[in-house]
Amino acid sequence: MARKFERKPASREIRNKILIACEGSKTEPAYFEGIRKSLRLSTVQIKILPHLGTDPLRIVEAAIAGRQDMKVDKAWITGDRAWAVFDGDEHIANNPDNWRSALAKAKSQKIDLAITNPCFEFWYLIHFRDHLAQIDRIKTLALLKQHVSDYEKAACLYPEPLSLLTTQAIQRARKIAEQIQRDQLAPFSNPCCSELPELVESLLKLAT
Repeated sequence: MARKFERKPASREIRNKILIACEGSKTEPAYFEGIRKSLRLSTVQIKILPHLGTDPLRIVEAAIAGRQDMKVDKAWITGDRAWAVFDGDEHIANNPDNWRSALAKAKSQKIDLAITNPCFEFWYLIHFRDHLAQIDRIKTLALLKQHVSDYEKAACLYPEPLSLLTTQAIQRARKIAEQIQRDQLAPFSNPCCSELPELVESLLKLAT
């Protein structure tokens, strides 16, 4: 019997590039890599930079340096985006100068920010429930484990169980942002997932 050969799809040039510098060494990279692999974003390059500590300014500087490296290699084009992803929580209270410097440098260097307060797990939590009141890390993890009992830092929750709940999470995050604006609270007040919905939506749209 003749062997059946299947035509391989033509290879496509990687056009869209999203560079993500993360504060966390496990949680955030696992989530974004989960999205990339699940959606098979073959035309999208998502570069997760190595963990460089929990200093917001260093995370922003890592995004700038990573983008510059890609420019030197002529791998950066108009429309590509560089993101810095980090928490607010103790950074705002314990190192306000570093915090302000990080925000200022990101703005001047056109680095997009995705900031969670108190922690990245809060983004996971609002996939499952509304939460508008202030909350700390310990309470966030406790509530998350009511929905994901075996949750660990290195766990990848995408595609399961988060993929079918992403729309709700985005809606809840924007509801929180509206509350911050309505109550005239400081930017990135606890709780928040500032601009993280935009980053996630930009990844999801690249799969369509």
